[in-house]
This record gives sequence, C-alpha cells and structure tokens, in this order.
Amino acid sequence: MKNLLLSIAMAVMPFGAYAQFGVVAPLHVNGNQLNDQYGNKVVLHGVMDTPSPYFNHNRWGYACNDNTVGAAINYFDKLFTAITDTKQGAYCNIFRLHMDPCWTNDPNKQSTGSDQGEANISRFSSSRLQKYLNSLYWPIAKKAIGHGLYVVVRPPGVCPKNLRVGDAYQNYLKTVWNIVSSNNDIKNNSGVVSIELANEPVNVYASNGQASARALYDYFQPIVDIIRKNGFKGIIWVPGTGYQSQYQSYAQYPINDNNFGYAVHVYPDWYGASDNSYDHNKFIQNFKNQVPVVTSKPILVSEIDWSPQKPGSGKYNEFGQWVGSNYGTWGTASTSKWGNAFKAVHDYYGNISMTLTSTDDYIDVDTYLKSGKSTPAFGGMYEACSGACWAWYKDYAKVNYAHASGSTSGGGTSQGGGTSQGGSSTATPVGQNLIPAFASSNDVVPSDWKLVDNGSTVKAGDAASGPRLMKFADGGDFTTGLYVRTIEAGKSGYAEYGSISGKSLSLQYGTYLVSVNATAWTGSPYFQVQVIDPNGHIIASRIAQCKASVERNRNAKISNSANVYFSFYSMVKGNYRLRITPVADANGTKGDWQEIVVGNVAMYYQGNPLAFGTANQVPAGWKVIDADNQMQAGDAAQGPRTFKFNAGGDFEYGLYVRQSDASKAGYAEFGSTPGYALTLIKGDYRLTYNAVAWQGNPYMKCEVLNESGKVLGSQIINLTKNVDRNLNASTSGSNVGTVNFTAPSTGIYHFRWTPVANYNGATGAWLEAVFGHIKITALSVGAKEGFVDEATGIENLESNVNENNVWYTLQGVKLNAQPTQGGVYIHNGKKVLVK
Repeated sequence: MKNLLLSIAMAVMPFGAYAQFGVVAPLHVNGNQLNDQYGNKVVLHGVMDTPSPYFNHNRWGYACNDNTVGAAINYFDKLFTAITDTKQGAYCNIFRLHMDPCWTNDPNKQSTGSDQGEANISRFSSSRLQKYLNSLYWPIAKKAIGHGLYVVVRPPGVCPKNLRVGDAYQNYLKTVWNIVSSNNDIKNNSGVVSIELANEPVNVYASNGQASARALYDYFQPIVDIIRKNGFKGIIWVPGTGYQSQYQSYAQYPINDNNFGYAVHVYPDWYGASDNSYDHNKFIQNFKNQVPVVTSKPILVSEIDWSPQKPGSGKYNEFGQWVGSNYGTWGTASTSKWGNAFKAVHDYYGNISMTLTSTDDYIDVDTYLKSGKSTPAFGGMYEACSGACWAWYKDYAKVNYAHASGSTSGGGTSQGGGTSQGGSSTATPVGQNLIPAFASSNDVVPSDWKLVDNGSTVKAGDAASGPRLMKFADGGDFTTGLYVRTIEAGKSGYAEYGSISGKSLSLQYGTYLVSVNATAWTGSPYFQVQVIDPNGHIIASRIAQCKASVERNRNAKISNSANVYFSFYSMVKGNYRLRITPVADANGTKGDWQEIVVGNVAMYYQGNPLAFGTANQVPAGWKVIDADNQMQAGDAAQGPRTFKFNAGGDFEYGLYVRQSDASKAGYAEFGSTPGYALTLIKGDYRLTYNAVAWQGNPYMKCEVLNESGKVLGSQIINLTKNVDRNLNASTSGSNVGTVNFTAPSTGIYHFRWTPVANYNGATGAWLEAVFGHIKITALSVGAKEGFVDEATGIENLESNVNENNVWYTLQGVKLNAQPTQGGVYIHNGKKVLVK
C-alpha cells in the first residue's frame, strides 16, 4: 500500500481576504457544486503535502519533535508563497494537509499488530495529536489560508487493507475527528477548512465481516455525526473503497448530511485509462460507473500525478506490480495521452477539484528555496503533471473561483479588450473543444459530419458498410472512431466538420489548436488534416502516417495511433471546416483504397493573443526577450509586460518592450511560440499597429519574417508621442506603423517589434516603447493557391436523394430556397452568379 506521502490540504481563504483570483469566501455544497456565499460556482486546484522529514527530503530537519516545529512551519510558509505566486505563473488555491503520524505516534510505545507502516495505529497518541494540532498542524493551515489557499485536512496515516464496521480503525477515526472538530480554530474557519475522513480504504465490510452495500455508510456516517455534534459546519469529504476509486454503494446508501462531497483518487491505469488506452469518452463513462455520485455531489480528486516513463530500474506500486521508472511521480503516463483524457473527464463534469500528490509534482521546490524563483517541477516538462498543471491551473484560474458579489464570474478575460482585424473579443471560452465527441454508436453515419465516399456525399443514418462510426470492443486510444476511405484516387473521400447546416464551426479572431488521432483500417495509409476558412482557402494542413493497423478487426485494441497536432490563427470571422482525408503519401497524393479510422478529434480555442486585454502579463503566445533572456508567459510585476492606460486613447492595452542593454537583444515576437502559429494564405497583406515612447525618443522597428527567419517586410518609425512613464496618460496621437508584405505561400509567419536608436536600426540602452492595436489586413489572396474547390458542395450526391433545384453557399451550407441576395452559389453542381 502506498504511503500517503504528500497529502494536499484544501486551503480555503477567509472571507474578505484577497487571493490571486479575487476575493475567496467560505464555501458550501450546493447540489453537485461548491459555491461561495454569493452563489458563485467554485472549482479548486492545488497540491497536497505532509510535514514529514522523509517526504520533505529533510529540507527542514530530520526529526518530528518540539525542536523542529518552527522549521517545519517556516518551510511550508515558503511553499505556500511559491505555489500562489501568480506573478511567476503559479496558480494554486487549495492545499491538502496530511497530519503526518510521525508527530502523532508516541516513540516510547511498542508497535503491535500485523498492519505495516502508516496503517499501524498501535503507537497513536491522542495527546500528541492534541498538542501538535495546536502547535504545528493548525499553524501550517493558518499560513496556507493567509496565502489564499483553501485547506482540506486528512487524518494521520493510511487505512489498513480490510476495515469492518465497529473495528479499531473506525474508533481511531472517531477519536481523531472528535479532537480536530472540537478545536475552536478549526470550527471558526469552517468553510475555509474542510475535512477528508480517511485515506485510501481498500475493503470495507459490515460488522459481521461480510460484504454489504451499507458498509461504507455504516462506517463513515457515525464519524460524520461526531463532527457535526462538535459544531464543525464546513465541508466533509467522504472516501470510497478500492484506494478511493469505488463509490457505487453510496448511490444506494448516501451519507446523511447537507454539506459534503466525495474525495476520490485518480492515477494512470485506474478507471480503464492509461497511455495505452486513453479514449476520452470511455474514461468519462468509466469514471461515472465507478463514481456515480459525481452527478449528485462535488468531487475532490485529492491525489493525482503522472510523468512519462524513462529508462531506469523501476519500482513496485501499491498493488505489488512492477512498473518502469518515471521522473518522480506515483503514476506513469504522459499528458498528451492519459493526461488529456483525464482533463476531458475534469472538464466534462465541471465539479471536480484536484490536488496533485505532492508540492514536488507542481514546483521545483529546491530551485525556489535557493533562488526564490517559482518554476514547474521536472524542468517544466509538459508531458508530466508539472508542466501540464502549470498551464491548466492558470487557465482554470480565470473561471469558477470565489469572488465578491457583483464582480464578474470567470475572472480574467481571455486576451480581450483590444481587437485584431478590428473585431470584438469573443465569448468562446478559452480551452473549449468546439468539435463534439463522436456519439457512442456503431454502424451509423453521424448527422453532424459530412462524409464523402467515392465522390458522393453519404446520407446520415444507419449504415452497414462504407464510411460510418465504428465501436471497438477493446477500446485503446479511442473506443468510437469514424471510418473514412478513398476508394479511387480520382474521386473524393473525406470526413468534414463544419459544413452541415446547424452544425457550424464558427470561429472568432484568435488562435486555435487542432488534434486528431487515426489508425489504419488496413495497410499503412497517411491522413491529411486541413483547416478551411469561410472563403474556401486552406489555411493550415498536416499529414501523418498510420503505422499501426487494426486489420479490419473491431475486436482489436487501438494502440499506437498516429496523432496530428498543430495550431493556426483565424484571420476571418465565420464558418470554418475541418477536413480529414486518407491519402497515399506524405505529399498528400490521392490513392486507391486508403482506409483510416479517426478518433479524439478536437479544436481548442486559445484566445486572441494579438488583442491585449489584461494588464501586467507577459501574454501567452508571445516570445518576449529582455536583455537576451526570454520572459516566461504569465503575470509580471516588472520588466516587459502588458500595460493598461487608464485614459485610453488610440489603444487602452499595450505591450511594453525595451532594449535595456545595447549589447543584448530586446524585442517582442508573435508567431514563433509552439501552439500559437500565425498562419497566412499566399497573398499581399498590411500589418498596422500603434506605438508610443515609454520615455525618451526611441524608434520602433517592425519586421515580418517567414518561418525560416527571412525578412519579408520591415519599417522603422520615430516614436514622437511620449507618455513619460505615466499609465494615466492618454495614447491619443500615437505613432502608426505600417508594414506591407507578401506571403509567398500559405504557411506560418512571425511578427517582431524591436525598439531601436535611429532610422538605421542601431541598438542602444534603455530604449523603451509600448505598442498595441495590432491589425492585419489582407489586400489580396491567391484565388487558387490553397483553395478547396471540391469542398464547396460540388461533389455528386447520393442517387437516392432528390437534389433538383438545390442551392448551396460556397461553404457547402444547404439553402432552403433559391437565394435572393447577390453572390456566388452552387446550383446543380456548378457555380452560379446571382445578381
């Protein structure tokens, strides 16, 4: 059994205090959600830890005694500073505190009984719990609260493998929670401090030793009753069996209380999900099967972590199974597979809070202690929980947090405020997948996808052959997939989302991420993923080979599927299309009988990074260099960052950039950050922006570069408008920069702004400028280059469909009648000009 290392306390901040996301008020359970006193939905994200010399790597001492209490409290105070430092990008608002048994066990007592490790309670001392609750545990919790963290407290140690109603461990838990819930500090912070009743019960039996659906209720309800009798009114988190993964019996015998939720644990290889089986829908369903109470009560995933496997000796897990080494977590998996599948579960239910299994899973603790710099653990590796949660927590901090009545739920805007291309900010939530998951259906042509087979559009509905949804009995990377094929090279075969009336893919200005998995139905075909804009231009395209095949077997497990993952920028508002086509090679050559099965199709909105809308940030997607050092995206209190000019003017929000040292680089660039590509179609463009001098009389050089770094257009302007370092000044009368350039082909382009000393572009010291109101205008684009002609609805339709006198827009949207508004349409397979 796993030692409950690193338990995370749900830190809750008292009413009236100010946290990184707003005012954090006491919480209560309302249906299946956490709410603050104003009715705002709250979802919490943080870490767990335990005041143990061993698990804290002896950073504060080597013993648990009165002499080390102060050092332990000071150590955790530093951790809380690090994990809540939003200026450095850390966004935790909950801490799970393990009242470690190294403090509550009496070293003078003889250990008895057969239970091993922390499951052995024979040396437990109620007087030591009382003592260290007052001198250690509560002071640590109080420090956490002072840093804007909700705190959840868990009992010392872990459950023995087999529990029975009325046993010694139930009496132990009654004693622990009687002491804790009687403490005035704990009671006075109800709603800020919450209680997790036990850690990782495995089996719970009735008093006669037999299995019973009532056993969990009979075991934990009396403990809840004691806590309430003592006057604690805060949230109680109730565990399940199977190391906190089984909650089915609570659906029949729920806990009798009005302010509780369920504490659940999630690790790779649980709930039928791993790096070898990470179908999002299957994970969602399996989670509901094992935790059906997710629909009725809020959930706290109080332990979760992961990092990918690496060469090494490995270890035994809590089940005695040998697992390969990873980078220092309990669970072994990668974010791109298992991690994103868990995120789908988290986002689908919308009421799951979480705490990573250790502070060391989130931040590099040793780096922080040495330098005061808060950085992700494991070198920021995104495939590990550290890098992933560093990004996720920041996004989650914008929504579903406690705040004062009258403020806007959801917190910060997504890069709103100013606009690119002159449009307005979008209401699309950042991180939202705009493409619905495939229905769990078999042998059905989905009604929201356009499927073209051998040049003809396939009719939606039941289908025994041809392109259709297929269910794979053994699952794997995905359970339900869309079978797509090209029968003849000269005739189209593809799947497309966004061209069915009522199922549009309406995009705003901004950056989007696309991800698609595919496996071969047979052979080793390639597949092409294309994004098509409202004018029919292909603005982004990727091709990958399906090296793994299910060999026409729906009982096969889908593994090692190919993945296409890329970003693009939406320059035009309107209805886009995502097209997936089986092809014969890496050049996109059409071929005969190229057959694939597609799953996990996603298009995520990333916000509009060109429209600055939040002050004091290094904006996401931007490469900002200051004296040769690249600034980390996130909140920033000094150096290059976004400014807000309170008097408005030509632009309200701008990006401050500088050359502080003539011998070192200083600039801001968009388009070169992974996940934030600036995609343009072949054609002629104009880039404009407004800029002011922050002080002095600098110049601004603006350059447009291709992906290889070749300069396609540039201009240097003199910044004669000076705001004299005053954020209350107006930017009216700012200088306007204009760069005309030609994109020679559809691809990725970079825009760079550099303060310089003169019209020759000379470097200098302390050249400081602020720019904003970025606009990109297409002057002309190639009519054929990157243009999808057959995607406009010209394909032949099935012969059993009466298509006489049917009209389509150029985007393939079917009209109810002949159009009366002038324009170009598709009628009977031909383009027609209506005047």
